Amino acid sequence: MYVYEQQEALFIMPNGQPWPRGTAVALLPFPQHSGFIDYTPDGRQIIVHKSKQHGAITTWPSDFNPEGYAYRILRIPANEQEADEWLSFAHAAVGRGDSWDGLDNCQDFISQAVEGRKGSPTRDGLVGAAVVVGALWYFGNN
Repeated sequence: MYVYEQQEALFIMPNGQPWPRGTAVALLPFPQHSGFIDYTPDGRQIIVHKSKQHGAITTWPSDFNPEGYAYRILRIPANEQEADEWLSFAHAAVGRGDSWDGLDNCQDFISQAVEGRKGSPTRDGLVGAAVVVGALWYFGNN
C-alpha cells in the first residue's frame, strides 16, 4: 500500500459522519475519477483507486481529490461482508500493481469490484459519440 501524506477525511455524509468503508465515489465533473473509501486501522480515511500516473494505488482523500471537486456516491455496500468483498478486490489490484489504461480505467476498477465485470460510462459515451458521428458522416456522404 502506498500512502503519500496524512490528511483529514474529505468524504463525509450530509450528517457530518464519514461514509462507510467500501463506498464508491466519483469526482465531478466529467470525466469522473472513481475510487473506494476505506480506513486505516487507526480510523483515518483513505481512497483505493486506479490513477493514470500510478495505476492501482491507495492515497489520502486530498491526493485523490486535490482540487476539492464535488463528488457523487456511486454505490454503498449493503453490509460489511459486501464492503470486504469490494475492498479485497481493490487492495489486491494495488498489491499486484495493476496499471491504468483506456480499457482498464478507474471506472472499470469500481465496476469489476462491485459487479464482477468491467464497465466504464465515460468510455461507453465516447464510443457511442464516435458511432453517431461516423453514422452521420456516412449517411451525409451517401
